[in-house]
Amino acid sequence: MSDRTFRGVDIDDGLKIKDIKGYGVSAAVFGSGTLETYCSGSGRYGQDFPVNPDMLFQAGSVSKPVFALTLLRYVDKGIIDLEADLSDVLSDFIKIPMTFSALLSHTAGFNVHGFPGYPADTPQMSLEDVLLGKGNTPKLRRIKPYGEQFWYSGGGITLAELAFTRITDITLPEAFMKEVAKPLNLTRSGYFQPLDKDKVDNAAFGGRLGIKENPELGFHYYPEHGAAGFWSTPTELALIGKELSRSYRRGGLISKKSARRMMTPVKGNYGLCMFLGDENHPELASHGGWNEGFLTDFRFSLKKDICTVVMINRANFPTAKASADIGIMLYDSLK
Repeated sequence: MSDRTFRGVDIDDGLKIKDIKGYGVSAAVFGSGTLETYCSGSGRYGQDFPVNPDMLFQAGSVSKPVFALTLLRYVDKGIIDLEADLSDVLSDFIKIPMTFSALLSHTAGFNVHGFPGYPADTPQMSLEDVLLGKGNTPKLRRIKPYGEQFWYSGGGITLAELAFTRITDITLPEAFMKEVAKPLNLTRSGYFQPLDKDKVDNAAFGGRLGIKENPELGFHYYPEHGAAGFWSTPTELALIGKELSRSYRRGGLISKKSARRMMTPVKGNYGLCMFLGDENHPELASHGGWNEGFLTDFRFSLKKDICTVVMINRANFPTAKASADIGIMLYDSLK
């Protein structure tokens, strides 16, 4: 047992945060109108680099619900229709009718589960390059019947990002800053690909990438913004979760109608880029994230202002299980 806990949860012991030059964790919880934070360990393996609440971590697949939130701002403006056929917009990639709803709910049947990223100094790639298989993942193709099952596909999300960009004539990084970051006063969050030089000084490194690949840029570059390219802090992700919850209950940054659409299951317990409920928490909305060297656990209540976020600079299956367990314990501590 470590000598300190956070809301009764021994985070250090659960995640094996052992010393000032090992791995690190940053967490935030919002409940009863109060935001609390917890930091421990090192943001850069092998260095005495204490984690602080403003330190940036890669959010992995939590990029997806943030993408959905950004896209729904354009649904509310009447610019995007979730059920409109995208086959003309994406005629160079698809030949059958397809919708944003299918892509965002992982029911379109595409391959490419996730993305490993590239060394941080890799030349920038376009979304088209990724989808054509010119990087380190296969060419996007449909491998399951359209609309008949949940089949998790970061490739499908990347195709949705391409459609979003073509319809709105704005990139996702620019749209997020305009439609989400600015109104919520988020100053440490964005699809920073590549990461701005002025933000590197207080950015965590993923796992041991600073030792294995690049001592100055110990993280990977993700051209797949909507699927895996989001950087943030637990504090700012908690504010995003709180806003999604409030939008669901009474409307807010997005309309109540759009939030309810996002948080309504399409197949199984998955809505639009969001897992919904479990046996003990039917009111729960959540998503996990896993990038090379980074894990994120993100969850919030659909019934009241409760949100918890845990971000770690270590990625393996035991740590992923432990971070999810810690996320649930923190969430239960607020109920």
